[in-house]
Amino acid sequence: MRIPSWIGTQVGDRVGLSVGTVQDVYFDQSTSQPAWLLVNVRDRLVLVPADGALSWSERVVVGVDRELIDASPTVAAPPAVLAGEPLLRLARHYRVRVDRCAAAGRTHVGLAA
Repeated sequence: MRIPSWIGTQVGDRVGLSVGTVQDVYFDQSTSQPAWLLVNVRDRLVLVPADGALSWSERVVVGVDRELIDASPTVAAPPAVLAGEPLLRLARHYRVRVDRCAAAGRTHVGLAA
């Protein structure tokens, strides 16, 4: 499997409206598929679901609306692993399903976002 190199790529919402820039990618630890994107949205970091994200014309288009991304909680310190209650809160916010036992790990653990 080829891991997408999306860090530094512009992010568009489900209709292509510009949202921000990918700072890191969280991969599902059981499938090695991209699960969440850490996105810089106007100088604040938010996590956005990567399920269904597509690379298109030098940008990543995600399957959620810009308004939902804008309303997402800010990530003060990106966790090395996204799991448990923080993951469940994000899933509720974005109205996506996640396994209660799911975990997603960062691509660049230890690097500044």
